[in-house]
Amino acid sequence: MQTKQPADAFIVTVIREPAKEVTFGDVIISALGVTGVLVILSLVLAGVLAFVLVRWRRRHPPEQDHLPSVSPLVSGPAPPPSSPTP
Repeated sequence: MQTKQPADAFIVTVIREPAKEVTFGDVIISALGVTGVLVILSLVLAGVLAFVLVRWRRRHPPEQDHLPSVSPLVSGPAPPPSSPTP
């Protein structure tokens, strides 16, 4: 059994908006944005690391007495400079 459509019926076709074009300039600007964020992040992390290392060095100065040298060319610690005798 076939049904007949009424004569005054119409068909609606929904047309989507076209996708926005991505130009070469858009890609370059996006890449520079990502690069800029990475550069700024690396500078901040380098500053934090430098701050931590400077603080660590100030709180823990190097020891004055070191272990003896194991080099065969160095016999021991250098003697203090002698002052001239009059």
